[in-house]
Amino acid sequence: MEKVEEYLVTVNDFMERYPTVTQNEIMKTLEKKTGHPKTYFFLGAVALIGTITALIGGMKLVTDLVGFLYPAYMSFKCMESTNDLTQDATQWLTYWVVFSSVTVIESMAGFIINWIPMYFLIKTGVIIWMYHPKTKGAEMVYTQVVRAHIVPQMEKMKAATATKSD
Repeated sequence: MEKVEEYLVTVNDFMERYPTVTQNEIMKTLEKKTGHPKTYFFLGAVALIGTITALIGGMKLVTDLVGFLYPAYMSFKCMESTNDLTQDATQWLTYWVVFSSVTVIESMAGFIINWIPMYFLIKTGVIIWMYHPKTKGAEMVYTQVVRAHIVPQMEKMKAATATKSD
């Protein structure tokens, strides 16, 4: 029960930090009228919107939104920041390279998706793991998989163009 209370405090802090996005004033009004915490209404609204999105667009849409909305927001925030951008920019550029690579491979091998049970649920978890600030999984995927295959090809192309220009 203690963990639930911590989570509710975290959600409440989020609502206070982003009042426009979370419709904090409307939630406060509901809280006053009903006597129930505004975080319950907010979480209920998020669950309802998520369910409607999943029913209308399917899990692929939910997965695509999870893979795009937060990373895009953080990328824009990074670009507009006046602080040293090196660390954040590297993280988000790495994420977008890995995310794009996964998307291209997925589109070429789309028939495999039907064979993997709960594919989109697994993909959503992997996407969150890739962009979460504590795990930075995209960096690991980039260095161990993407970079290992792309850099040798880039070297071959560089050597081929150098040979042609001579």
